[in-house]
Amino acid sequence: MAHAMFERIAHVCLNVRNLERSLAFYTRLGLVPVFRFTRRGKPFGVYLKLAEASFVEIFEDPNLSKPVNTGLLHFCLESRDLDGLMADLRQRGIAFKEKKLGCDDTWQIWLEDPDGNAFEVHQYTEKSLQFAGGTVEADW
Repeated sequence: MAHAMFERIAHVCLNVRNLERSLAFYTRLGLVPVFRFTRRGKPFGVYLKLAEASFVEIFEDPNLSKPVNTGLLHFCLESRDLDGLMADLRQRGIAFKEKKLGCDDTWQIWLEDPDGNAFEVHQYTEKSLQFAGGTVEADW
């Protein structure tokens, strides 16, 4: 196999309307602030650690009328214990769509941040097509 040019997705960056509101949401999910960005001395961004070498970056844009993803549909976080995560989310009062088995044979739930940025959390199975390969008919 040829040497891979890339190791992983390093981070996902989101525009948010209110930095502190979004920071509160993502830290409730367990992400840890690593550093902040300032402009003219005023905070406008935060780099949040999700896992080893995996981050979510948020930048405040108070004029944001709706998420402007320019083609990005969502990002996905991996969990090794989706049922445990769902119990934790319920305890923290964080809404999510109930677990379902995707057509790729991977368990998934969906959440939205305060600005409506939808994101997925999934848990691989032994049959997950991400590792098994193949073709699947989309069910959405």
